[in-house]
Amino acid sequence: MLNFRKRVYLALLITLIWCVLNEKFNIATLLTGIIVSIVTLFLLKILQPPTSKTFNYSTGVIGLIRYVFFVFIDIYKSAFRTIKHILKGEINPQFVASSTRIKKPWLQALIANAITLTPGTVTIHLNDGEYTILWLYPLSVRPKRIKKTLIQDFEDLLMKEDRRA
Repeated sequence: MLNFRKRVYLALLITLIWCVLNEKFNIATLLTGIIVSIVTLFLLKILQPPTSKTFNYSTGVIGLIRYVFFVFIDIYKSAFRTIKHILKGEINPQFVASSTRIKKPWLQALIANAITLTPGTVTIHLNDGEYTILWLYPLSVRPKRIKKTLIQDFEDLLMKEDRRA
């Protein structure tokens, strides 16, 4: 019963998003949104096995809000650092490697995306918590220093979410 209620809420949310994106709230748009949400949920059930822990995306809303806020702050701080290095001519792009203690693959992907979103760095490859990063102005090539500079803050923020079941 709980699973059915969640699906109904999710279908309503998808329908609402459909109507907002279409900028209409008439009967035709609502019916189309309901059909789209039911098809989407059906495909999700086929593609996402319910017993797989790999697809467990449960997390706290507060944690994700803090994460998004922290990413925005880090984007601005990194932009100013990158501009400073460009103006000084200190650009020396290199591939660096680091790892994370985060176990959930989707949280590892969040860290990889945060690294890519911040100016001056791009996550090239992620495999089992091992990151390969292209860095415009590497401060070090030592993995511990790279982790402290690029990954540690995001990892500390998401570590609580990784422990959640």
